[in-house]
Amino acid sequence: LVAIIMAGVLGIYGLIVSIIIASGITEPTEYGNTYSQFTGWAHLAAGLCCGLTCLAAGGATGVAGEIGIKATGLRAELNHASQSRAMGGTASKEVGDEGDAGKLYIGSVTILSFSGAIGLYGFIIALIITSQSSYSCEY
Repeated sequence: LVAIIMAGVLGIYGLIVSIIIASGITEPTEYGNTYSQFTGWAHLAAGLCCGLTCLAAGGATGVAGEIGIKATGLRAELNHASQSRAMGGTASKEVGDEGDAGKLYIGSVTILSFSGAIGLYGFIIALIITSQSSYSCEY
């Protein structure tokens, strides 16, 4: 569930950057074009910066989320099996105590937060690029 929420946050980053870029685009007037080539390239750079870092962060989140959930579940199952063996094989089929699987889950969530930070850094750089004052054409 944590990986799904973090992937949604990465999509929100792209949505915010696209709204900022779209608000900076102006149509030509009768006096000339006010959307300069510099502003166009800056908007392209901001979009690529946010998009590619969120793509990398999404891939890292997917891999880390899948492996983390599998490892946590396997660890809880192994802890349950070892408790069952220690009790002579008479333990119930229900998993009551997961043992130290919670520690593995905490580590997995930490890795997920660091992978999401990649997208956040790209989002911040995109905001810095788009916050520059737009330059109008002078010819």
